[in-house]
Amino acid sequence: MYSQSIGTGRVTDGELTLRPNAASADNSPESEQFYAHHVVNVNSNLSDDKHQNSQSQAGTESSVAGRTEQSIIGYEEPIMLTQSTHSFMFTEPTNSVPFLFSFVIIGISYACLLLALFNNIYEDNGPGNFFNVPVGVTIDVKIAQYLALLVGLIMEEEIPESLYLLRMITKTTLHNRAPDLKFRRFIFCAIIRIIMGYLFYLNMFTVVAQADRVIDIFYDVMALQFLQQVDDIAFKLAKWDVFGKKMKRASTRKCFRAEFEKLPFARRKKVSIFVKVLYIINLCAMMIGLTIISLKQHSGEFQCGSISVVFD
Repeated sequence: MYSQSIGTGRVTDGELTLRPNAASADNSPESEQFYAHHVVNVNSNLSDDKHQNSQSQAGTESSVAGRTEQSIIGYEEPIMLTQSTHSFMFTEPTNSVPFLFSFVIIGISYACLLLALFNNIYEDNGPGNFFNVPVGVTIDVKIAQYLALLVGLIMEEEIPESLYLLRMITKTTLHNRAPDLKFRRFIFCAIIRIIMGYLFYLNMFTVVAQADRVIDIFYDVMALQFLQQVDDIAFKLAKWDVFGKKMKRASTRKCFRAEFEKLPFARRKKVSIFVKVLYIINLCAMMIGLTIISLKQHSGEFQCGSISVVFD
């Protein structure tokens, strides 16, 4: 194999600079032509390699970015049972302590919501004024009332979460992931939570309609929301071994870590549409009800119609 040293050099940004060796350097045209030819060939090859590397790097970055974007856009949270004491109604035996504890928590939540509702409705209301609303309110209070209904509708989670689980978890999937759980008890738990959600809506509408100060509106809505979170707080305390070993064992069962298979869209399409329509109905019902009350306030319907004077 024949080789010839034509000189030394350095590479900078894809360009090779050669200096002929002193021993081989001459001024002949053949030598200069040979030197120039090899310089051009080497620089051309370096430019091609740099172009290919840049294309490869760009393609890699584009592929990684595409996979990252796809993973972010296509990510969905796994379908799991609600970590709440309400779930003990179908995850625990009927004669167990956790099952009875779940009914105690439900009884506390229902009792608080019912007491608040009856106290607000039957508090010295006049004829034709069932919700005991004030005669009139200022414009800032009226705006806060509509905003509070929107906030409360977003914050309420018992109804949408129950309907979501009923939509995603069927009798077959529940049996495959947790064979010891009964589907009818699972449905019963969802119904209890949905009723509680509508009781929250009724309380929220009542306190919003009765309010005459902005801060009172949001205080009352936050207080009602807290009553719905008693079950979640109690479940966390049970996991922290606050209520004993039986409660901790019930709150750390494998069924709460099981991920259920997502049903095909064709099988859950009707239920998905029903959930969206129900949300719109709830929103429209509360907005229309508050609008009717506002119109009656503006027309003076809630003002005093007569004055009685009694002389001794």
